[in-house]
Amino acid sequence: MPGSPVAGPRLESPLPPIAFATESVLAWQRVVSSSFVPLVVDDLTDGRFAGTIRGRVIDGVFFSRLRVSPHEVHRTPALIDASERLFYKIMLLVNGSGELTQDARSATMVPGSVSVYDTARPYDLRFPDHVDAVVIMFPRDLVDPSPDHVRAITAISLGPEERLTRLVTPLLTEISSDFTALEGPVAARVVRTAMELISALLSTAALAHTAEADHEHLSLMLRIRQYITDNLGDTDLNPDSIARAVYISTRHLHALFHEQGTTVSAWIRQQRIEAIRRELADPLHANRPIADIATSWGYPDASHFSRTFRQQVGVSPSAFRRAAR
Repeated sequence: MPGSPVAGPRLESPLPPIAFATESVLAWQRVVSSSFVPLVVDDLTDGRFAGTIRGRVIDGVFFSRLRVSPHEVHRTPALIDASERLFYKIMLLVNGSGELTQDARSATMVPGSVSVYDTARPYDLRFPDHVDAVVIMFPRDLVDPSPDHVRAITAISLGPEERLTRLVTPLLTEISSDFTALEGPVAARVVRTAMELISALLSTAALAHTAEADHEHLSLMLRIRQYITDNLGDTDLNPDSIARAVYISTRHLHALFHEQGTTVSAWIRQQRIEAIRRELADPLHANRPIADIATSWGYPDASHFSRTFRQQVGVSPSAFRRAAR
């Protein structure tokens, strides 16, 4: 078995595109472990291994294109314990075949199919043939379904017969075809579009694969998140107003967010700061005062906004805007 993998990436870092080719399974294990999360790779070629990877982090999401000879990949409990951060991964198979196993399920992957897996739990991938695949890794909070709901759809093949799969596939394939063609705010906008489609795909799949009680629970959470997203600019947005809008008690609302390891206020704050961060980096808003942007997203108090932004992002709003230019 190859040697110990190295720690995975920090996706918020501005990293240059990755381009790597090797005929060594040990070198391949090192590069996929540093690009994704720590993994173990086994060669299935009797010494004729070959692999290439191209990838790039865009707006906190790692897009990659892999072409690899037959091999297996294992994410073990020990590697999970050693990982600093946890992510979801999406695999779109372009050519070849494979099998993904996680959460006591196995999915047969064929060209055009999309599968999701969670780096927080063990998984195995087996590719008996040469494979060409798009792999996307992103923080778990970038999609709407909760971790429990995503657990219901890991290791399930979402085939091209699914409408949203057909929408997602060409965009992901195009992004992975030339990473250098996407630069600056345009790249960030394309990635946001891709992540919105992925979130919709996972939400639809979760609704289709959960029990009736969980189906109602997920539907409610999606309605709540949509209401919050639609009203981020309202300074009166708070747990009481949200609960009234979706016809539940405030206590129930707090319990729903507690189940997901966060609070209502924290989730609102995260969405507001992310929206402001996008506009500060957008050339179309380059001449718009920072205070106007903050006010439009529910922060009329400039001092409070500046403190909150620095706490969430690590730099002041003006410093972030300068760095994004």
